[in-house]
Amino acid sequence: MTSSAHGPDRPVPPLGAQPRRGAGRADAVVRCVSPGSGATAMLTAAPLPDRPGARLSGDCDLDSRQVLASALGIVTRIPGPVVHLDLSAVVFLDAAAVAALVHASATFTAQGRRLLIHDPPYSLRKVVEMFPDECAALEVAA
Repeated sequence: MTSSAHGPDRPVPPLGAQPRRGAGRADAVVRCVSPGSGATAMLTAAPLPDRPGARLSGDCDLDSRQVLASALGIVTRIPGPVVHLDLSAVVFLDAAAVAALVHASATFTAQGRRLLIHDPPYSLRKVVEMFPDECAALEVAA
């Protein structure tokens, strides 16, 4: 897929990523769009204004799995020793979404960095309770 907006030497953003004008890749806004309808649905991710990181809003489930993967891919490229992920506006995370967060957190750890999760929804806390060993890589802010 090519686009004149990106030119031949610049990569096309991941599926679902819609960079804001004048912003770098770390400032991309990611939205889940219903095919054919053009209507925004389920999940959005936007950069945090006051610290390195992103804020997710909506549901993280089967319908938004690809968008979550794109958003987390962008988040893992944000520079800094600690990157923040605000989940205060997330209504629901399914087990696969939690697994994606665990994988992203492990990526940060392998880089000698931290992914700090803020205000997780009840569904994330429940999955962590059921699978504490598998979710041990997650770091939640107090």
